Amino acid sequence: MARPKDLSPALLTLPRWGLRLSERRALLLAGDLLCALLATLAALWLWTLTSGAHFSLAYLADKAIWFIIQVPGWALLSIPLYDLRRAAFWQMTLAGIGSSAGLAALLYLAAYFLAPPLLLPRLAGLYFILGAAGLQWAWRMFYIRVLVSSYFRRRALVVGAGWGGETIIRTLRELHGWQYEIVGLIDDDTGKHGRVIQGVPVLGDHTRLLAEARRREVSDLIFAITGEVQGGMFQALLDCQAHGIAVVRALRLYEEVTGRVPIEHLKIDWLVSSFVERVRLDPAYLLTKRLVDLLSTAAGLALLVALTPVIALAIRLEGPGPIFYRQVRLGLGGQPFKVVKFRTMRPDAEQDGAARWATAQDSRITRVGRFLRRTRLDELPQFVNILKGEMSLIGPRPERPEFTALLEQKLPFYRTRLLVKPGLTGWAQVNYGYGNTVADALVKLQYDLYYIKHQVWWMEIAILIRTVETVLGMKGT
Repeated sequence: MARPKDLSPALLTLPRWGLRLSERRALLLAGDLLCALLATLAALWLWTLTSGAHFSLAYLADKAIWFIIQVPGWALLSIPLYDLRRAAFWQMTLAGIGSSAGLAALLYLAAYFLAPPLLLPRLAGLYFILGAAGLQWAWRMFYIRVLVSSYFRRRALVVGAGWGGETIIRTLRELHGWQYEIVGLIDDDTGKHGRVIQGVPVLGDHTRLLAEARRREVSDLIFAITGEVQGGMFQALLDCQAHGIAVVRALRLYEEVTGRVPIEHLKIDWLVSSFVERVRLDPAYLLTKRLVDLLSTAAGLALLVALTPVIALAIRLEGPGPIFYRQVRLGLGGQPFKVVKFRTMRPDAEQDGAARWATAQDSRITRVGRFLRRTRLDELPQFVNILKGEMSLIGPRPERPEFTALLEQKLPFYRTRLLVKPGLTGWAQVNYGYGNTVADALVKLQYDLYYIKHQVWWMEIAILIRTVETVLGMKGT
């Protein structure tokens, strides 16, 4: 996918204003809220044209509940679009807005048919959804065309020309090259001076840090030194901070721009100081999470009861074998439990007793099973596991003991996935999908540990919305 284009050369005289990642998200949120507000006003005005009501301040005050529900509601449905990687491309933005509009329509129709007759106006809801989607598309195109350009990039010097510096330069170039411009490296190792690393020159040692930062109009220093920091370098960083230049840790920046934890570059003390302690969640958060699990289970089990006869008939018509499939997985703390799924493979898929990952074109998967996997309907019976408390709605996917034993030998920190309950869906699933190699497991582990470390409400909502996108778009594997 092509990167966003810069503005025209005619605007080269404009001053450079680098936007922080948090500032970009705040701008996107503010713009989306304004779009939803204007769409609500337009919907109410259009409704008066056919309802006979008079559009006035008193009329708007009487419909205040519309603003209270629809404006923040639209922003919540747009949470996946606050991923700056998605927000920078019009194709992903259009798909996200389409998903938001589709989910809004489903929620409104559900509310319309469940509410008392004549309580909710059908046309006004349609007006809002169309207006909000159209205005948001216009706003996001302005963001892509103007704010995703060289004039709003952060200019940065990377402090440290070792693997940490190389990793963050490569990551920013691949994922956020349109938001960061790396202009040089600083390192006290004289053997690296004059070298070019990842296309970026090493400019000198700490004695040149402030001068180079000011000469090159740097807004950020990305601190990527992994070893001991000498006193001279530390003082140089303080001097730069005193001149208003931000100092950002490379590991933190890596997490922010990728949504992953770089476990291949971490030491065991990080696991203790920065990870295990963070997993001690607030009891109120755990209670809320369990309540959400139970509410979702009620809806999930109702759907399971409604669809089981149809799915069971389809599975049975394709061939002999059980309807449901039970398999041992590891849960919280490594406790084994049996996960329940609709059977998607032939009954003799593992007749030799050897555990094997499924592949993209796995011949063991039946035709009905392939459809169930693409729509994630094969996972519906796992709401029983959620009801029993063995799983949660959101969390790392539970793994088989055989694969866990293998991956523990290959990957550092793999067992830390077991610090929380496994989930029906998760951060790794919506960002990476299915994996069937150790390399895939490494990437998914990075996503899982990011989720476990942070566990904030907006991530839960984003995962749910993107899971719905996967189901409706039949993007499962």
